[in-house]
Amino acid sequence: MNPIQAVVSRPYTVAVGVILVVLFSVIAFDRIPVQLKPIVDLPRISVNTTYRGASAQEVEEQVTRELEEVLQNVEGLSEMTSTSAQGGSSILLEFDYGFDTRAGIVDVINKLNQVPSLPEEADEPIVAISSARDNEVINWVMVRSRYEVNRLRRLIEDEVESRIERVPGVSSLFVVGGSPREVKIQIDPELLIARGVTFDEVFDSIRGANLNVRGGTVETSGRQPIVRTVGRAIEAADLGDIIVKELAAGSVRLSDVATIFDGYREKSGFVHMNGIEAVGMGVRRQAGANVVDLIADIDEVIEEINRDFEVRNLDVELYAVYKETTYIEQAMGFVRQNLLFGAVLATLVLLFFLRSFRSVIIAAVTIPISLVSVFLVLSAADRTLNVISLAGLAFASGMVVDNAVVVLENIFRHLEQGKGRIRAAVDGGREVWGGVLASTLTTVAVFVPILLEADEASQLFTDIAIAISAAVAFSLVAALTVVPVLSTLLFRGGGNFVPRRKGLVERAYGRFCTGLEARRPGSAPAKIGFCALVAALSCASFKLAPAAEYLPTGNRNLVMFFSDPIPGTRPEAIAENLRPLEEWILSQPETERAFTVSGGFNGGGVILKGEYGDGDTLAEFHQRMFGPAMTTAGFRSIVPVRSSLFENPGKQFEVELSGPDLALLEETARDLEGRLRATPGVTSVRSSLVSGQPELRITVDEVRAKDLDLDVAEVGRIVEALVAGRRITEMVDGGREVDLNVVAPQSRVQSREDLAGLRFLTRANKVVSLGDVAGVRRTVGPQSIRRLERQRNALFTVNIAQDAPLEEVVDRVENDIFPGLLAELGPAYSLRVGGSADALRTTLGALSSGFGLSILIIYLLLVALFRSWLSPFVILATVPLALSGGLVGIRVAAELSPGDAAFDVISMLGFVILAGLVVNNAILIVHQRNNFEAQGVSRRKALADAARTRLRPILMSVTTTVVGMLPLAVGGGAGAELYQGLGAVIVGGLFFSTVFTLILVPVLLSLGEDVRETFARTRGRVDPLPAPAS
Repeated sequence: MNPIQAVVSRPYTVAVGVILVVLFSVIAFDRIPVQLKPIVDLPRISVNTTYRGASAQEVEEQVTRELEEVLQNVEGLSEMTSTSAQGGSSILLEFDYGFDTRAGIVDVINKLNQVPSLPEEADEPIVAISSARDNEVINWVMVRSRYEVNRLRRLIEDEVESRIERVPGVSSLFVVGGSPREVKIQIDPELLIARGVTFDEVFDSIRGANLNVRGGTVETSGRQPIVRTVGRAIEAADLGDIIVKELAAGSVRLSDVATIFDGYREKSGFVHMNGIEAVGMGVRRQAGANVVDLIADIDEVIEEINRDFEVRNLDVELYAVYKETTYIEQAMGFVRQNLLFGAVLATLVLLFFLRSFRSVIIAAVTIPISLVSVFLVLSAADRTLNVISLAGLAFASGMVVDNAVVVLENIFRHLEQGKGRIRAAVDGGREVWGGVLASTLTTVAVFVPILLEADEASQLFTDIAIAISAAVAFSLVAALTVVPVLSTLLFRGGGNFVPRRKGLVERAYGRFCTGLEARRPGSAPAKIGFCALVAALSCASFKLAPAAEYLPTGNRNLVMFFSDPIPGTRPEAIAENLRPLEEWILSQPETERAFTVSGGFNGGGVILKGEYGDGDTLAEFHQRMFGPAMTTAGFRSIVPVRSSLFENPGKQFEVELSGPDLALLEETARDLEGRLRATPGVTSVRSSLVSGQPELRITVDEVRAKDLDLDVAEVGRIVEALVAGRRITEMVDGGREVDLNVVAPQSRVQSREDLAGLRFLTRANKVVSLGDVAGVRRTVGPQSIRRLERQRNALFTVNIAQDAPLEEVVDRVENDIFPGLLAELGPAYSLRVGGSADALRTTLGALSSGFGLSILIIYLLLVALFRSWLSPFVILATVPLALSGGLVGIRVAAELSPGDAAFDVISMLGFVILAGLVVNNAILIVHQRNNFEAQGVSRRKALADAARTRLRPILMSVTTTVVGMLPLAVGGGAGAELYQGLGAVIVGGLFFSTVFTLILVPVLLSLGEDVRETFARTRGRVDPLPAPAS
């Protein structure tokens, strides 16, 4: 039995199938995680090692190099970077997309076990899977209170932190502002000397007393209890009773040589919210968590905590200052609105063409069926619901009716011939099913190369590829099942069907097609001339291609700024220096909230009011902020940056300078930074290589130290305790670990002489000064040392203007700066661009190869469909026209909306999608011509009739697709910058290619017939040409 006939004869089966698919899709929709953008994560593993008290150069020499030596052999490693800073080393291992980080972390740990040795004072390296999501804060919660910030922080750590961390979906939470609790053991060096106690004896006694020691097991009455020697100090007051040393005169307790303070760590940073010192929390989510539901759950917990505080009469209130759901809801609401608007417009287009409510109902019902079914596929593929996948649905809203329109229009045509409704449905569906199958396969096939790629942009493309492919595939099923069944139920056939009148366009096109039925003298040169003209116009349009961008920045109402203080500036001074900028920000009408951070991370951010969240206002505020930022004293630079949606911001790239000699690297870095700042389009430059950090450098005389029964490590421990304070261990209080730190009465040494005069007792009971065993000199060094692939490296973060194309600026840097600088440095040094610039090139290469592979796949599918190696070339001739139209579309959109419709890699995806869409019109013409020829119609008449009969479904399908996408291509709003350029490319390409395809394809086919007949006539194998149709 004919498949279409089998479907038509089983309407209940079709209805049940549709209901089940929709039902399961709705269930899947409820389970799909909701977030702003797709999960894009480069596999990374971090190795962090703490080495307290060591300078950046000491950390590099004694820790980083040792670890790099073994980590370079980790399997699958693509790039290794490291940062050595005061107090610790951080190494980041990057792998290709798709790498199994769980297996990789085992390999990393095994390699670390091969490290010969690290300094005794260095902690064991901490290995962790590092994710870009680790830095994505979905919720900022601040504390409103009149209490002192240290007290607030302790309250948050004790009573709030654990309650929020228990919310399902929360990955981690970190507290900012104030200082954590610590117990300071303030050692008096002179008392140590007087009591005959060394520093190491103090360290060991505290560490030994603060342990739980396993004692084994004892058999008692058949039971085997564990024996544990309890030595862990529970209260800070107990620490003074620790016995440091037993002497003949009695025990020396810790309280005899030290004073114990239970307080707070010295402030290493400050957080201000709206100009007032504050405490807050940043909440990170687990991978796969539904952001919208998670933040709603967190809000409920915060309300409960606030009620508890109110009952206890505590002057504390938690409130959210930033939620990622705000932008998510705005962006997704805008997409949903455009999706609905596009679907309504597509339905109105159907009504305009079909002039029948019943016909519109038949075609329009396939829209929700096809779109809802996509959720089933997204859930099965373990994807998320985000702006990109929703945009794919919105784009598909106009495309999913294409197949239904083709089938429905052909059923219409058979009804006009006087057939009964069942026969018309069966014949109409059977006649075009091959064409719509081929069209669907080509639309879906173009996404196959994208799904095989694994870079950042391709991961973004995956969601839109799945959404469009699934929607179009389900629309094929609906067109070949639901449409024929509904046609038999809603249409009247036979003599009751009144044929419609042809419109002006159809009559004019019909006359053009009639002219193709006969070969007239001189027609071939005219056809060749037309084809040449189209080719010339297509080639000329490629000059319209604008310079390429990477990814859009986004229109989140958040502007960040990064400050680079003068090396050596203390956190409290940094906070004070930021005050004028902070006051300027708070005085602006757009500002809702502003925060600054000093110490560690230096910078801040501005949250704009909701009504100022559009792209133009953001750009204007961002530009205006440069003035006060650049004139703020006490900083090398302050750089305002619009908050980016992606890890690699579109208006930012990196330049990396690598070489062996640190001094030459610093000198060249200063020169390069100046050249980069002078490059047109560049707004700011930040360098990772910052010198001038004041430091007191101690060089131990190993021979002299050995004579005094000292070693370098012991001297280092003593100096750390006396100068910066030394963390010995931690105690547990209320389930939370509290650091125990040994410090001197004055933890900061003001001069080199003070440091050199510090006295202590050696193991041989000799009193020595630090100056007796070590040289002390004041010097400056780098704040941090970055290394790339085991070579010292300076990283420059270059921000560019919003109207400066990334590709153009990068070309200027590579062509105008790199050659001269590399010639001066020699072969041991290298320069390269990274970040967004490198990602742009990688993605362009992937898109180019993917586009070529898509064309090959389409060609092979067409060969299989038409059983010809040559016919597909006629169909593929429409692709250049689509590319030309896409370029025109993006150019026009960029002029009308320069902030949103950029020629970025998401927009470039439109050209790949177009390759699968525009061939559909040509497929319908060629497929219908073959059908007519199979029915015995002559080749030329079959061509003319095919073009004539396919005009209406082509115009209907293209118009519904274009109109359905139009709201996305021209509308503005939250998230629109992600897909507006893509919409402009597809709309422009479809419109431009359709206008020419309707003429070009018949002309090419007719020209092919001319050539075939000419060769056949020369061989005497062709009948006389038929007379032209009247």
